[in-house]
Amino acid sequence: MLLTPLFVDTPLNNRLGQSVRVGVYHLQHQGRDYVFVAAPTQQASSFVGKNAEPFAFQLREKLALDARRMELIEVRETLDDIHLFRWRFEWVGNSPLSARSEEITSPGLRATLLALINVEQEAAVANG
Repeated sequence: MLLTPLFVDTPLNNRLGQSVRVGVYHLQHQGRDYVFVAAPTQQASSFVGKNAEPFAFQLREKLALDARRMELIEVRETLDDIHLFRWRFEWVGNSPLSARSEEITSPGLRATLLALINVEQEAAVANG
């Protein structure tokens, strides 16, 4: 996986309470907390979707984030491209509800987010 160097293999509990591992990368950028998650390659693409609410809750707790500033971005890598999905929640106290996602298709936003998670591209941008 192209993004591996930045992602930390992180144990979380899925919606059934079973321990699973996902790649997680957290950074602060322009006043927001971006939490990128990538499912193990052997998992189905809906792996994060089925577990979005428990994952968001656990990641917010583990990283001590303010839900109002947290952006959960799922990274799905295929043979020919990287797809980014922004997960949105209705937060009730500390609990995320009504998870829904949308693919990030804006070329400018995609480029910015990919630059944040791609070490080689980030270095090229910094040195450019």
